[in-house]
Amino acid sequence: MINQVKWFSAIVLSIGLVLTSANIYPQNLYVQIVGITGWLYAGILTEDKPLIYINFIGLIILLAGIWYSWNI
Repeated sequence: MINQVKWFSAIVLSIGLVLTSANIYPQNLYVQIVGITGWLYAGILTEDKPLIYINFIGLIILLAGIWYSWNI
């Protein structure tokens, strides 16, 4: 199951990168949040502290970007 979560999250993050490169904002942030949450979940399941750390920080940054997009 963990490998399926990782693959799903990797594919979703790749789609988010494509949306970012096409300047499709803020939808890119919503897609990337799904992917990064999957990686955060995988890190928690495997107790991989660096994976948890980087994805938690990434989640905070993406949420800040969404908050910013609502207040433009």
